[in-house]
Amino acid sequence: MPGESLERNIFLQIVFKKAFDFAATLIGAAMLFIAAVMILLNLTLKPYILRVLSGYLASDIKTAFIYITPAGNIVCVSPRAACASGEFLSADNAVIKCDVSGLRSKRIFFKDIIFNNPDIRIERRKRGFNISPLINSVTSGGARSSDGYKFSVGHIGFVYGKASFFDEDSGRLFQFSNASLIIDLSGPGTGITLISGFGAHPFTAHARYLKGWKIAAKNTSLPASDVLRVFGLKSEVSGFFGSDIVYEGNFSDRNSLNGNLFLSDVIYGGMGGSGQIYFKGKRFFAEIKGTLQRAAASGTLDKGVLTLENIFVDVPVFSAEASGRLTLKDFSLNGQFTKLVINKALFKGVLAGDIECAGEFGKLKFCNARALIKKGSGEFSKLSMLYNILQTIDVFNYLLGRFPDYSGHFPINFVSGEIIKTGTAILAKDVLIENEHSRTSVYGNVDIDKNTIDIVVGFQAQKFVTDVISKIPLVGYVLLGDAKSLLPIFVKVQGPLSNPKTGMMPAKTITGPLTGIVERLFKIPFHVFVESKK
Repeated sequence: MPGESLERNIFLQIVFKKAFDFAATLIGAAMLFIAAVMILLNLTLKPYILRVLSGYLASDIKTAFIYITPAGNIVCVSPRAACASGEFLSADNAVIKCDVSGLRSKRIFFKDIIFNNPDIRIERRKRGFNISPLINSVTSGGARSSDGYKFSVGHIGFVYGKASFFDEDSGRLFQFSNASLIIDLSGPGTGITLISGFGAHPFTAHARYLKGWKIAAKNTSLPASDVLRVFGLKSEVSGFFGSDIVYEGNFSDRNSLNGNLFLSDVIYGGMGGSGQIYFKGKRFFAEIKGTLQRAAASGTLDKGVLTLENIFVDVPVFSAEASGRLTLKDFSLNGQFTKLVINKALFKGVLAGDIECAGEFGKLKFCNARALIKKGSGEFSKLSMLYNILQTIDVFNYLLGRFPDYSGHFPINFVSGEIIKTGTAILAKDVLIENEHSRTSVYGNVDIDKNTIDIVVGFQAQKFVTDVISKIPLVGYVLLGDAKSLLPIFVKVQGPLSNPKTGMMPAKTITGPLTGIVERLFKIPFHVFVESKK
């Protein structure tokens, strides 16, 4: 009937309305209940969570809000970590997976604490945040709190974020992009896994702490430029690195490093090649080969001291073999160079001899060195001071009507002598320079700090000039004396390097070390030189 149908519809509408009102009331009550629970969580559970995180990260942890997911996980919104020197960690969120089965015995176990998309910024200063408390906190395990609760953690993870470490003492910046760091506290000791991207190549390192560290890194084809950038070195380096290395120790003593570092087509500044560096305990062996290039070294590395038993380098412009000692602060080396190619505006040539040097890397200007040049050849440019002096005093060839062509350079067929650097002072001692026309000696000091020069240049015509002049009675007697040896001329060069004064030295002023030069280099008895000059 129409009336019954109308009554039925009205009844259903009333039922539906009451049901909707009841559901809305129930949902509203649930929302209020959840809000109350959230407030209660943030009033009660939040201090415990933050206390645990603060303890494991050895810092002050803050978060905007926390809530519990249907799976029972605790989520901290926008967590931040700070210390006395400022904030060093921020993340989108931190998800904490809980196991409260031991709550009655006041034990709370966090299976995982995961910081998503973190930005980790660590700065170590002399009086600032130090990474050691963080390492100690995750390697010491949980402890019972003052209210009797025992907190323990299985894993702490920093996933898909970035990390940087700046050491103000050394000025180095270490950076990892797209990095994930997982700290495993579930087993004996502490396990750490680092996965970071170098371009399209992943880098992986595994570490375990148990009364000391054991770190293993096995990687291939890592771009050399990206690896060096981690250590704050920005340079044009091509090629790839690979590693198969195991380190054991505690970074202060009882350290051991075993394995290989591989280099593939690594080129820096036009030098490099392919090869490997092999480590075994404190000892290492290295060899790198490239086009017309080869380098090899062996020695030990102990407590930051690199002892080179032998290092050999052979490149187009340099060939040498040496031994010595290096640290991050200073160095001490001695060896031999069989080829040193110099291609400068003032001098071009090749030298060979012995060398020893010592000093500090931060004060290379004041390092001490000694070079014993045994042989060499080349030419002085007309731009050089010595070229101008030698050209001026080469008077003997002019007396004979012979004019050597020094228009562009002063040639050298042989060079020898000793050069000693003490601080900023350089002493040229028994330096002999020869060509087919003349023989030249250099003795004196140059101060690179004061930019001053104080040297004596001695000049003597070579044998063929002696033979010709000896046949001219008057000139030969005046210039050669009774010994029939061509007498040298000495010139004093003194003053600022930019504009020194030069002047001839009379025989009576030749004293001290210069008397030895007359006899050793010019092969003339000194008394003959003095008598002939009178």
